[in-house]
Order: sequence, then C-alpha cells, then structure tokens
Amino acid sequence: MFFQSFQHQSRHSAYFELYKAFPASFFGKTEVEKGNFIILPTSAAQRLVNLRIDYPMLFKLTNTQLGLFTHCGVLEFTAEEGTCLLPYWLMNHLGISEGGDVSVESIRLPRGTFVKIQPHTTAFIDLPNPKAVLENALRSYACLSQGDSISVQFAGRSFEIDIIETRPGPAIMTIQTDLEVDFAPPKDYREEAPQLKKEASLTYEQEEGKQQSKTATWQGSGNRLDGKPVTNMPRKESTDKASNEYDPRKHRLVNGVKKTTGNAKTSYWDTLGSGNTMKK
Repeated sequence: MFFQSFQHQSRHSAYFELYKAFPASFFGKTEVEKGNFIILPTSAAQRLVNLRIDYPMLFKLTNTQLGLFTHCGVLEFTAEEGTCLLPYWLMNHLGISEGGDVSVESIRLPRGTFVKIQPHTTAFIDLPNPKAVLENALRSYACLSQGDSISVQFAGRSFEIDIIETRPGPAIMTIQTDLEVDFAPPKDYREEAPQLKKEASLTYEQEEGKQQSKTATWQGSGNRLDGKPVTNMPRKESTDKASNEYDPRKHRLVNGVKKTTGNAKTSYWDTLGSGNTMKK
C-alpha cells in the first residue's frame, strides 16, 4: 500500500506534457540553434514552479512514434500554448517533423565529469583551436547524452559531433561543472601509409641480361672437321679479374731503384724540405 502511494506521488511530482514541435528558427529564435535548449509555453513555467522542479530544469524529449529520446534544458517560456520550439537539428535527430508530437518530461541528471567526443570530419580538428571551440560551444548545452550527435556552430559553419562516452552516467548535466573533454579520431580520418624507402633495383632488361650471363657458358660437346671429338680446354681467366687482383708487391724490382749520383738535378719537391713548414 505504501509502495503504491509513493509511486503515485512520484508520478505527479514530475512534469510531463505532450506538445506539437516546431523549429525555433521559424519564429526568429535563431540563437536556439546553437545548443539544446528549448522554449516552452507560459503555462509550463507555472506548473514547474508548483511542482518545485530543481534548477537547472532538465527534460527528456521523446519522439512518441519512434521512441527516440534525448535530453535538454529550457531557455524561456514564450512559446504558444500547446507548442514547443526546438532547435531544428534536434528535431532531425529525433526524427520529428514540423508539428509532430514530442513528449517533455522533467528529469534529474548527475553533474558531468568527463565526456569523449568524435567529430564527423577532420575539418573540425583542423580549426586553429578545436578544443577551445568545443568548450565554448558546450556552454550552450544544458546536458549531454551518450550516443547522441550534437551540432557545433563556428565561423558560419556547422560541425556534427558524436557523444561517445559520458561520466558518471549515460546522460550528464554540463551546467556549472568542470568537464574533462577527450577527443576520438574523426570519422573520416585516414592514417597515411608509411613511405617505404625505395632502393635501387635492376630494370627488367638488366635483370634478364644478368640471368643470361649466368647460363651463357656452353656445357655441350662438339666435333672437329676431321671427326674427332673436341677436348675441353681450360678457360682463361678474364683480364678484368686479373687486373682486379693485381698486387704491385709481386712485380717489384729485386734490387730496387738505383739512386742518381753526382750532378743529379734537384726536384721541386726537394726544395720544400720536410713539407711541414714554409720559409718566409
């Protein structure tokens, strides 16, 4: 009996309403496109006060037809009765068309401590300071949900970013909290293949000639004109090999070079003395 009473009380202590969703930009609220805040009607403000909903007010948005949901905050209470104004990118994320149904339910989320994001394109990390851009953009987000995709506006461009991980829970509040941000490689990132060092190689013709030279020696037998078989003669070593193996010590003179005597002409090199110093 107590459980049923408590369950009934909890159901009525939370705000829940079904609205018709429209893009906020259609009503001149272009600043809403930079985050995940929504605009509710004036009647919602009074009900939220009566229910003593904690600040900052956070909500769970659900596409009642597809069952897709995310979380958001509220910016102001100026929408027409029965309507809810959302960022256009958020409507696309939930698959809600203009005038489609969306349920708005108040919710409490833990303060976030960590978030890991993944940009869709490398264009985002190529910005001068992508981390500063992200930190500034997150000020327009009341909360983040794991598995969601958010839109970051910068310099007239829109960058899609996936929320891969959040701590301490699958959905976190990002208002008035120190949030650690980590980056995953962009979806379109491709690591360049390492450049292999090219080594000099033989051309096809050179390689073919090299192979032919190995097999050019004829190993068969023949006959002379008189019919007698030709005897195998030992091959002479090539002159190239002989020149390569030349050793001057084997060809030196036995008694050496004879010294000149008497009036031998002094060479230019002898006038330089030892060669270490020069006369001034």
